[in-house]
Amino acid sequence: MIDRELSVPLSSQIYQQFRDAILKRRIPEGERLPSSRQLAVSLSVSRNTINTAYDLLRSEGLVDVRSGARPEVVALPQVERGAVEGLAHDSAPALSSRGKRFALKHRYSSASGRGNLMQPGEPSRELFPKEQWARSLRRAARLLNGDALGYEYTSGIPQFQRVLAQYLAQERGVVCSPEQVFAFPTVQSALSLMSHCFTDEGDVALIEEPGYLGARSAFMSAGLNVQPLSEINQVERASLIYVTPSHQYPTGRRMEMSERLRLLKHAQEKGAVVLEDDYDSEFLFEGRPIAALQGLSDQHSVIFIGTSAKSLMPGIRLAYAVVPKERVKELELAQRALGSLANVHVQLAFADFIESGYFRAHLNKIRSAYHENGVALCQLLSAGLGNQVGVSMPTGGLQMSMYLSEEVDDVAVADYMNQQGFGVSPLSVYYLGAPRKGLVVGFSEASEKQRERFVGALHKALALSAERVQL
Repeated sequence: MIDRELSVPLSSQIYQQFRDAILKRRIPEGERLPSSRQLAVSLSVSRNTINTAYDLLRSEGLVDVRSGARPEVVALPQVERGAVEGLAHDSAPALSSRGKRFALKHRYSSASGRGNLMQPGEPSRELFPKEQWARSLRRAARLLNGDALGYEYTSGIPQFQRVLAQYLAQERGVVCSPEQVFAFPTVQSALSLMSHCFTDEGDVALIEEPGYLGARSAFMSAGLNVQPLSEINQVERASLIYVTPSHQYPTGRRMEMSERLRLLKHAQEKGAVVLEDDYDSEFLFEGRPIAALQGLSDQHSVIFIGTSAKSLMPGIRLAYAVVPKERVKELELAQRALGSLANVHVQLAFADFIESGYFRAHLNKIRSAYHENGVALCQLLSAGLGNQVGVSMPTGGLQMSMYLSEEVDDVAVADYMNQQGFGVSPLSVYYLGAPRKGLVVGFSEASEKQRERFVGALHKALALSAERVQL
């Protein structure tokens, strides 16, 4: 009945076994349990151990314990009996319409699920600045105290907000006060909050095509009517417009100034809030990025969103958004209600990482390494596969799009590549309408050996695809 080798206290073991027997009706209601003296002798334990177990049963209302009498099993409601006996096993609650939308699979995952080499959007683990980040974490741990450790600053701790506001003003031309800077665990959580706060179910959300699948997922989960941004002239009204103007995902294209101004004009006409995802702006290989849309606008209609997931690592779990000044209080309440709060320790460490100069030094280092890897991969693809793939020299970022013939099944090609240990995505899944065929390939960790193996595997995948077409 009891196991003295277990780390679980003997009183807990006795309590749990009686509890299960009572709930499953092996001991019926009205039955009296052995006296504490009798059971203690039977199990060779102290009476205190038995009394502790009986007290636990009594505290849960399973037995009635009276002075001088053995514990008696009480009558239990029928609903409890049915639940315990498994009568409700086949009647689990169904997901709501909203729950089903959240549970939809919006992103591509390979058939094998084994590959992660050269995965798009994945920064280099080898280049992560462990020592410098550890220093910032230790410093943050020493400085954290008082209100910062409670619920006082749910949208962001003041030092993080101050440092980010200054950094974004200098580097990206963002115009804001510190209280407009909100900390989030991920960009996805920021997109979810904004889609729920600035739209009603059924509203139109416009996204780029091809475009970021995370944004499509957030908007569809919110019950929005997601349409390509290219159809903006056919839409009478839109609630959200999502763009990645600094380095478009996944094509890598930069939105020119004339397009930016035209987009802001369209947003004003359609009554839309623009969600500006500043994707990969830190990794432009030549020149500086064009100033953020947020700084070009009246600042009421553009929400600027960024993350540390690419500049550091996704596991840091820190993103940020610059929200309209007039909506700060309301969004603070909404963010807390949704529970999408960022770790204060990481916020303070990131602020220290920026102020110490580590962040700029780290960006310079990885930008150079990524540029070298991207150019080398592009040259090897052109030399090894010729006109079978269309590639252009990367202008920045962590990944590139390569284009394939329209006869090629790019999903099948991606599946084959990922069976070989890679983590590429088919380009076609990023489209809402008629897709282009291709692959989206990361190069942040693409060593010479990996690049060569990748090109060899892709050559084989394309040959297999050609054979299927001929059949």
